[in-house]
Formats: sequence, C-alpha cells, structure tokens
Amino acid sequence: MNKRMKRLSLFLLCAIFSVGVYLYIGMVVTPKNIKDSGGQLYYRGMGFLAEPENSLDVIVYGNSDVYSGFSPAVLFDKFGYTAYGSGRPKQTMTNVNKLLQQTLKKQQPKLAILETDCFYSKSDIQLDASNILFAPFVYHSRWKELKTRDFHDFPSRKEMVDLNKGHIPSKIVYEAKYKTDYMGNPKAKPKEIPKENEKQIRSFIEKCKEENIPLLMVELPSPSSWNYAKHNAVKELAKEHGVEFIDMNIPTEEFCVDLKTDFRDNGNHLNTLGAAKSTEYIGQYIKENYSHCIKDKRGNKNYEAWEDVVDYYHSRTKL
Repeated sequence: MNKRMKRLSLFLLCAIFSVGVYLYIGMVVTPKNIKDSGGQLYYRGMGFLAEPENSLDVIVYGNSDVYSGFSPAVLFDKFGYTAYGSGRPKQTMTNVNKLLQQTLKKQQPKLAILETDCFYSKSDIQLDASNILFAPFVYHSRWKELKTRDFHDFPSRKEMVDLNKGHIPSKIVYEAKYKTDYMGNPKAKPKEIPKENEKQIRSFIEKCKEENIPLLMVELPSPSSWNYAKHNAVKELAKEHGVEFIDMNIPTEEFCVDLKTDFRDNGNHLNTLGAAKSTEYIGQYIKENYSHCIKDKRGNKNYEAWEDVVDYYHSRTKL
C-alpha cells in the first residue's frame, strides 16, 4: 500500500471515529424521557407515540399556538374526547407532514385539526431540538446532571406518556396591546401563502383524504400574527379543497377572545384561561359536527387514565 492510500485510509478511519464519537455524545446528552431537563423540547409534539394504539380521537398540528392555546385535558374534562396537541415552536408545514406520517404508525385519529398560523412560517435553518444530530449544541448544559443511564440508554418517545398531552399551560396574564379590530379590512386582498407551504398543505389534505381522516382547519386567536389578508387566503384554500375553516380571531356570539385576560404575552400565545376558552369552543364545534364518529369517553373504564390527565391539569393551573 503506497503512502497516499495509507493517508487516505487513516483519514477515513479518523473521520469515522470522529462521527461515531459525536453521535455518541449526542445520544448521551439527549433527554431520555420527558421529565429530564430539556425533555419538553425533545419530546414536544411527539407524545402521541407513547399513547395506546388508536386511542386518540383528535390530533391538532401546528406551531407554538397549538401547545399554548389548545388543552386536551379541558377537551376531555368538558366533552370526553381524547386528543393530543402536536405543536412545536416555529413549526413548518414540512415538519407537520412528517408528524402526520409518524402519527399514522400508531394512531388513526377520527379528526385532524390543522392550525393555520404555520401556513406562513418560513423554513429557516435553525437548530432542531427534536433531532439528535443537534443534541450536543441544544442540550450541552445537561452535562451537569447526567446519570449512569444516560451513557447506555437510548432516548425513546414511545415509553413515557405525557400527562400534558402536548399542552403547556401558563397562568401569566399579559394585557395585549391591540385594538379589538386588529384583523383589519374584511375585504383585504388575500396574502399569498408561500409556494412550498401551499404544496405541503395540499399534501397534508390529500393524505388525510387517503386515510379517511376528516380535516378541520382552525386559526387560534393571535393578534400579533393574524389578519384578514391571511384569513381570506386560507378561506379560499379551504373552500377549494372542501375543508371546514374556523377563524377564532373573528368574534361571534359563541366566542370572542379577551385581549385583557387571555394572553401570556402581547397577543401571540394564549394563557391558561384563553386556552380553556378556545378548547371549549373547539370541543362544542366537534360535538355539533363530528358526534357521529367521536364519542364521549368519560366513565369508560378503558379511558380512566384520562381522569389523571384532568387532575394533573387542574393541579398545575389552579390559582
């Protein structure tokens, strides 16, 4: 073997060793369950994998508006429907489609809800907290609390049930500095949905149809990011595909967000009170439109664990 081949072989061995070490470090620092430090980041949006097979009636997909503004505990407490909020920060439609594919490996929801704020999210390059390849950068601070199991156990999203069911309650009350007519002109020209996002939305719709899963589009209250221009664009898209669309930014007799009490920040994310109100409104809509396929499971012995979910929610949100 000549010197050139020896150098190349040595380089390849070093490269393989380095990659192996890096991946091992990533495995070590990645949270092993949702209770570990950073666990909410890594497992967020994927908790449906730990649920009993085909036990979820409803799964809600979207960005941070979902885990802030939709409470599965409230939905079960008030209506007896089982649900999971598959929301992640700055979620893109590309990732939403990946989550749908993951869902179908274990769940066959009777209703999929797509929160439409992510229709306008850009696919910016960022550290993905759910990807083990970025773990050494995202979870580097976990070195301070590593346990023996971290060095030999692999992280698994299938083993620990999330009592929050994807929801992150917040008792913070922040008066949003917006006028009640923040949506603007009802006749505003539709704001174009980015082409790649529109392609991904169509893919999501087609997959739901293929799997015989009814789809409902919902826009949760969000004065900081929503207006009539976006509403009109989504309304056209939903009509084109025969999908129901509810925009909770438009006041009705049944629902109207309170800018003084329902947010944890300046009009971007709902707090516990706002999430409870929004969830009850969605639950009532489900009851009136999907009761033929989604049944009240309160009192059903097969779903007694959901009583623990409700109790846990109330223990975290009581004043």
